Amino acid sequence: ALAAAPRQVLLLSRGSAGSDGATPLAQGGIAAALGAGDNPAQHAHDTVIAGAGCNDRQAVAVLTEQAPAAIAWLQQHGVAFDRDGDALSLHLEGGHRHARIAHAGGDRSGQRIANALAEAAKRAAHVRLQSGCNVDALLLRDGYVVGLRARDGNGQARQIMAAAVVLATGGIGALFACTSNPASADGAGLALGLRAGAAGRDLEFVQFHPTALAPNADPMPTQLPLISEAIRGAGSARRAANARPWRIAGWSGPAVPARAIVAAPRPGAQRQRPRQRAGGDRQHPGAQRQLAR
Repeated sequence: ALAAAPRQVLLLSRGSAGSDGATPLAQGGIAAALGAGDNPAQHAHDTVIAGAGCNDRQAVAVLTEQAPAAIAWLQQHGVAFDRDGDALSLHLEGGHRHARIAHAGGDRSGQRIANALAEAAKRAAHVRLQSGCNVDALLLRDGYVVGLRARDGNGQARQIMAAAVVLATGGIGALFACTSNPASADGAGLALGLRAGAAGRDLEFVQFHPTALAPNADPMPTQLPLISEAIRGAGSARRAANARPWRIAGWSGPAVPARAIVAAPRPGAQRQRPRQRAGGDRQHPGAQRQLAR
C-alpha cells in the first residue's frame, strides 16, 4: 500500500492493522547480504540449497539482490533495526553461511516491523485503512477482477470497485492440528482467488517452523508458541527425546541447516510417538545469551 503512492489505496483487514496476522508473531529477522565478505550471489547460493533446488531462480535473484534495498526502505518507513555501533547487528540463522539476519527489538522483529508499517500507512495521505472487514468474493467482469464484496463488523455487505485488487492474506498454517500460525491463517484469501479462477502455483509448499514450545498438556494446544530461530543460529543443538544429538542424514550444507531440512523428518515420527519430541540444547553459551535477550 505504501509503495503504491500516489495511487489511492483502500486497505481492508479482518483484524487490526499492525497486530493481526502472522507478521507480529515473527521472532526472526530479515536476511540481506550486508556484512563484510557477503554478497547477493552467496545469499542466492544458500537459498537454492535450502530450497533443495526447487526454487524459482528468477525469484531468488530478485529476493537476494533487492534485500539490502528492502532493509533501507523499511528503515525509511520507521523500522529501527538493532545496531552494533554504526552498523546493523547481523546474526546467523539456519541455512546461511554468513551472519546476514537483521533483527528489530531482538526477537520482536515481526511486531516492530508491523507496527512501524501500520503507523506509516496511517500517516500516508493516499492510504485509507479499514479494519474488521471480511471479503466474501471477488467481483468479475468479462473474466477480469474489477472489485470485491466485503462485510463490515456488523455484517453489512457492500461492493467496492477498484482498478486493481491485491490479496496479501497469508497461508493455510492454521488448518494443521498443531501450528505456530494464528487462527486467521486459514487460507481464506487463497480460496477467494481460486474461486475467481486464479491459477494456483506451488501450493504444496508449506513452511513448518522447526522450533516451537510444546507444553506438557493433553490435549496439546492447537497454536504452539515459537522458539526463535536465533537460538539455533547462536549454537543450540537439536537433541532427540533421549538427549542424543539429532543427526540429519545426507545434509552437507551450512553448519546450521535450513528450517525446512530440520523440520521435515519430524511430523511422521510425532504422529507415531506423540510424547517423544526433539528438543534444543539450551546449555550452549550463545543460546543462553539469546534466551537472556
